[in-house]
Amino acid sequence: METFEPFIVSYTKIHLTLPPEMTEEQIRAKILQGASELFLKYGFKSITMDDIAREVGISKKTLYQHFEDKTGLVELAVEGYLNAEKNFCCTLEDEEQNPIDFMLKISASLSDKKKQINQSVLFDLKKYFKSSWDKLNNFRIEFIYNQILANLKKGKKEGYYIDSIHEAMIARFYIHLVDYLLNPEVQTEESWNLKELQSEMLHYHLRGITTEKGRKYMEAQLEKMNKKNL
Repeated sequence: METFEPFIVSYTKIHLTLPPEMTEEQIRAKILQGASELFLKYGFKSITMDDIAREVGISKKTLYQHFEDKTGLVELAVEGYLNAEKNFCCTLEDEEQNPIDFMLKISASLSDKKKQINQSVLFDLKKYFKSSWDKLNNFRIEFIYNQILANLKKGKKEGYYIDSIHEAMIARFYIHLVDYLLNPEVQTEESWNLKELQSEMLHYHLRGITTEKGRKYMEAQLEKMNKKNL
């Protein structure tokens, strides 16, 4: 039995009115931008094509000239979100030399994004847009797994992670934690938000695999981050 209450949309207008000199490609990009922001804030099911057209500042006819239906827009919105996450991870991996810093900054990035996403979004995606939900799952199973696996190997080599850990097994454990985080059907009596879950998940993961050197470094970095957020 579903435990989710009906979701009523009440949103702030984005007003992306399109100037007449815009190219077709630019119009599509603006439509997708507006639709993505609405989807991520208010859920995929409740937002209609009328809502998107009104917020972007175009007619419904113009919207359908660029996108056949909402399902197509949802797929592109999810793909855009996942591509942005991949690019962020790859850029951060190139910049960061320390494996613990990499994990902390990934966690901080995800926490910031989660604050902007309505709780109904993942539920909508799983129930009504299976193809897009499958893409999210594949991202979790393939890309995130490989990122964690590489991080574990690097951390062991540099003495931050325990040398005896089984990298592939620990990476799979982490994926299961992410699965819990992303599962919209998980119900608890506590009023935990996604940011709290994400933070505790990462700390649980790192405390279980770090050496004394790694723990000292992690605690020092967390202290710096906490002071910065005060």
